[in-house]
Amino acid sequence: MNPLNQLIKTALTLIFVISSTNVLAWPTQPITIIVGFAPGGNTDIIARQLAPILSSKLGQPVIVENKPGAGSMIGTQFVARSKDGHTFLMGTFANVLGEFFYRNKIVDLKKDLTPITQVLTIANYVATAPNSKINSMSDLINQVKLKPDNLSCASSGVGTSGHLACAMLAQSIGTKINIIPYKGGAPAIVDVMAGHTDFLAINEALPYIRDKRLKGLAITSEKRSSLAPELPPVADSIPGFDLVSWYGVFAPTGTPTNVIAKLNTEIVAAIKEPSVRDRIAALGATPVGNSPKEFATIINNDLTKYEKIIKALNITLD
Repeated sequence: MNPLNQLIKTALTLIFVISSTNVLAWPTQPITIIVGFAPGGNTDIIARQLAPILSSKLGQPVIVENKPGAGSMIGTQFVARSKDGHTFLMGTFANVLGEFFYRNKIVDLKKDLTPITQVLTIANYVATAPNSKINSMSDLINQVKLKPDNLSCASSGVGTSGHLACAMLAQSIGTKINIIPYKGGAPAIVDVMAGHTDFLAINEALPYIRDKRLKGLAITSEKRSSLAPELPPVADSIPGFDLVSWYGVFAPTGTPTNVIAKLNTEIVAAIKEPSVRDRIAALGATPVGNSPKEFATIINNDLTKYEKIIKALNITLD
């Protein structure tokens, strides 16, 4: 072998070794978890609960950064485009809905993101202000029928589970409801408590129902939940109504498999921590912590199920 070829071979070998060492040594810099909603909502709370635990295990700071907008699609797109190997998404069920709400996809969930683990499952809670004259789902349905297109339903953003819940309620009742999108659950709750919006159907509401800052009417899961046994399911008033969403962590497509595996191991372990499980339960959610393959199966099943539902609702956001 001539000297030039030998030099090139040696250089390429060194590059490979250095590259492999960097991958195996991950993380090599601070880690960022992007939340696609405003501070104070459930997704933000859970990301910030996990961050210090992950930081202690991984030996690098774990920073939570909020990038709200377009039903979390702004933050999702930011992560999908990230190539630093240290930026991840605290995603939600809204990532499934975004596949069908937008004719021109902002992000392709299956092509642009890789599932790491499902963190929790959570239903939506239908609630109104404490001083509202609406005291039950029956009252709400009657009011919507009496004043079609006059009552307003707050959602945590366009294309979110709250948006879908409001639309499903309107279709089931057979009338129109004004759906008001916010940049997260926290600002939606503030406006409902103040009486600026009539009611909400979001998954951040249970703590506010428990301390009487909101009046709970129902839960969107098909059956009554042990986390909120006092709330009847919407299905008691609207047979067949069922909506349960989730939060989960994603990486940009192309992230090395050993990084996915390491993050999965540490996040699943963190979810088992009593402080995390207690915080999840306080939000009215159920902890999960599964494998990337199991999470991908759940996503695929939801894509099949909700494509039909959203097409029937004829919702488009662009």
